[in-house]
Amino acid sequence: MAGRPRVPSFRVSTLLLVSLSLSIGWGIRGNYGHEFGAMLAGTLAGIAVCLFSGREDWRRRVAFFAFFGALGWGFGGSIAYMPTISYTQSGQLPTQLYGFLVTFITGFLWAGMGGAGTAYPAVENRERLTAIFRPLCWIFAFWTVQYFFEDAFVTWYDHLMRGAEAASSDFRQKNPFYWLDSEWLEASMALIALCAFDLWDRRFGKIHWMALLGLAGAAAGFVAQQLLALTGLLGLLLKLFVHHQGDLSMINPATGQPFDPANLITNWPQVFFDLGPHMGWILGLIAGLGVYFYRHGQWRSGASLLMHMTLGSYLVFLIGPVFLSNFFGWMGGFRMMPPRGDSWANIVGVFAGMLIYVYRNGLGAVGFASIVSGTIGGLGFMTAQMLKMLALTPGNPVLTQDPALIERWAFWRSANWHSLCTEQGAGLFYGLGIAVALGLLATRVKPHEDEPPVRGWTEGFSVSFILNALLFVNMIKMIEDWTRQQAGNFQAVPSHMRMPLFQSVNLSAWAWFAVFFLLFTILTVALLAVHARRPLAVVPPTSLGKGQFFYLLFLWAIVIGNFTKALPSFTEQRIGTEGLIMANAMLATFLILVFARDRDAVPFRPGADFSGMPRRTILAGVALFLLLTAGYTMAIRDLYGDKPLGWGGKNLRFGAEADWRVKPILKDKVHR
Repeated sequence: MAGRPRVPSFRVSTLLLVSLSLSIGWGIRGNYGHEFGAMLAGTLAGIAVCLFSGREDWRRRVAFFAFFGALGWGFGGSIAYMPTISYTQSGQLPTQLYGFLVTFITGFLWAGMGGAGTAYPAVENRERLTAIFRPLCWIFAFWTVQYFFEDAFVTWYDHLMRGAEAASSDFRQKNPFYWLDSEWLEASMALIALCAFDLWDRRFGKIHWMALLGLAGAAAGFVAQQLLALTGLLGLLLKLFVHHQGDLSMINPATGQPFDPANLITNWPQVFFDLGPHMGWILGLIAGLGVYFYRHGQWRSGASLLMHMTLGSYLVFLIGPVFLSNFFGWMGGFRMMPPRGDSWANIVGVFAGMLIYVYRNGLGAVGFASIVSGTIGGLGFMTAQMLKMLALTPGNPVLTQDPALIERWAFWRSANWHSLCTEQGAGLFYGLGIAVALGLLATRVKPHEDEPPVRGWTEGFSVSFILNALLFVNMIKMIEDWTRQQAGNFQAVPSHMRMPLFQSVNLSAWAWFAVFFLLFTILTVALLAVHARRPLAVVPPTSLGKGQFFYLLFLWAIVIGNFTKALPSFTEQRIGTEGLIMANAMLATFLILVFARDRDAVPFRPGADFSGMPRRTILAGVALFLLLTAGYTMAIRDLYGDKPLGWGGKNLRFGAEADWRVKPILKDKVHR
């Protein structure tokens, strides 16, 4: 009797390649940071899981897997996570238990959104998959304006309001638009872009209602503010809903006096106080416009999905860290890691909005994939942190006073275990989550056959987005490392350089990099345009070959870029981090060229139902989380007791010495 056909997605080579791909990208993300860095990992994993799925219909969509995989992983990249893992090694039992909880949540959100983005092109039909590029382009356009002009706008605003220079990134809490270090401005730009797209898509139909409702809302808001001020209720509301982020009874060690409330941030941005007399009509105007778009907005071409995510980001952030913090002041507010940022709330809202949309619109497989990948990612992040703590145990001065033992293990402990375990190691678990989630979909999602090739430009856009936009926003960060003064007054690249033959043209290193990257972008777009009309011989004719070419081009671009970023200040510890990334990239190159098969049989299970699978996954995930939390906490406390690990500082969430009490964000101190 013939055995059950082996699913290509669950071969060892597939699981290894997808895990390595995300590990490489996540390790590089540690050097570039935030959303843009996280997108590198999502791109590699998306291509890898697509090519090794054995499904030709997926391979034809390899550019979409890269594009949406990058976007999915980019969402969680804004979440700060150093305090969360520091909690687990604090030595304080309540903080340690809480630390494993929020470490799981952080990993779940990262991998959950990454899984959703990677699964979306696997599930959605081509018509809706390509239609969503239209509103996405509007959002990208608004975000591009924000990327290049936000600093100039803030400078203008500060001069207008205070006659002062704009705050530097080290003092970003002084920025009038700083709101708990969250993603509210990005969400606002996306919201405005989606509303503008909807107006344009409807050819500005019923726009007179927009004007009328906006004016009515502004008038109502103005009157409401005046009445509240006259009755004294406005001051009462401000006292109820404005909360200083810190403990006003604590003594500031720098002054010997209680912390000055004027030097603490609140749960509202400064711009709201600057515009205080006008906030009534401004909020009324926004409410009126909201009524208009609720009644007349059509949100076609996938804009509804993006609006669900955007509104979810706003609602969870406002309900949680902003409003509920007023009632949880005794514990530093309704915040994950005070006094650090609360972009986690934005991503919880994005995740919730995504789930609501996909289950309402017949895309339950996307929701299932996000829960599977998120669960494995959250458990994996906890495990990676535990492995790091164990790696730092031998010869730890916290545990032994034996100088010989400490010296014997000093070199071992000097390795960058944070990168090796909680970045590259966690990336392996994240990649495993993507591989398992998409492997389960590979045999259950109906093949996409005989679809009309609508909006062919979207493939080229996806490739250019990855090779041009994504590479630029990451690689431009190398300039700071190249031009920084190193030890011994060494500087790898001059800060400014004159144009050959034209000495009057003197540009910064940033500008020169941007100029040449613009030329590279023009070349890329031109070649893609030519290839769309007349295939270039250098591009392989098969979907698998195209995907391999794309993967290797992007892989080695970011690996070499990452190495050159580290090169000016390279030390022997970098051999362990950048060296491991380089070695893993070589292994990934071998795997993708040798083990990808052009023709694979994928056993399909027609009529597969995803309705009960998320619930079972959640129950299993909760059980494993509780088991691992108990086991890891007992193990680390058995080794260290109430002593902190002695690495990376000590962060506490609870008690008299909690971070939010003794180390609040102060306006006159460098932001942490």
